[in-house]
Amino acid sequence: MRKKRKLVNLYDDASIYSIKRVISIASEEDLNQFWDYLQNSSNATYELSLPFIRDFYNFTLSYLCSTEYQFFEIILEESEKSLYFTLWNKQIAFMFKKHIETSSFKYLHNSTRITVKLDKLKLQKKKQKKKIVTIPTRVEPYTFLEAADLEELLKLTDDMKEVISNADPDGLVKEYFISLRSIFSIFCLTLRYYKEITLIANTITEFSNLINVNEEKFINLSPDELQLVTGFINNIDNWVQTLFIKGGADLHFMDNSLQADYKMISKIINPVEEENLLDLHDVFNF
Repeated sequence: MRKKRKLVNLYDDASIYSIKRVISIASEEDLNQFWDYLQNSSNATYELSLPFIRDFYNFTLSYLCSTEYQFFEIILEESEKSLYFTLWNKQIAFMFKKHIETSSFKYLHNSTRITVKLDKLKLQKKKQKKKIVTIPTRVEPYTFLEAADLEELLKLTDDMKEVISNADPDGLVKEYFISLRSIFSIFCLTLRYYKEITLIANTITEFSNLINVNEEKFINLSPDELQLVTGFINNIDNWVQTLFIKGGADLHFMDNSLQADYKMISKIINPVEEENLLDLHDVFNF
């Protein structure tokens, strides 16, 4: 009797093919090789998945700046009717779930991974209706910021990282809290005049407002909770560096990711209901 095939994905699909493809991601170069592989593959169904891949690409770019959690694996599985993308890393799977939970993508999530299921027939119908979305092309750094404002943003992100780095061992004591609150206020003032980045500016301003009126709660954050703030700051730094120094990404590539970061921190500071609280043990323990 044939043994039941071991599945990596979280769907119980008995018709899944035996071949699995595993891609390890630890850098932007690995990520680009992944896109090249899909784009050049003779497997026609991979071409159908490019709209999903574009969204996943933008999400992943925003999290590769986190050296502690950047390594993860993508496992591709396929059946006659479906294509499965399994992202295997506790931290990033949790973040990606938050990123796509309001989208139309079908997915299952557990404590270690997330699997997105793509319906081949639906993807084929969409392709017949309109031209398929291609892999995002790399672009030059954006130049609409005034030179003085860009210099100010770079200095402020360095200051943010220094404050949060110094605060990590002991928590956000009052001295560090006051510094961080001031830095974010100035950062928001610098962004407010550029309509091209309104969404990001609004998100960072929401965080600035949150920290302005919740001094005691921020000072009392646990080390694990404070890592969420550290991640938010690292992603702001990555956003500035990618768009205005290195180039290589769409202008809105981090809109959703930074908004998800903010919402997670906001739930910790002002939980609406107990069942909505983040399980930090799941987020920070593999």
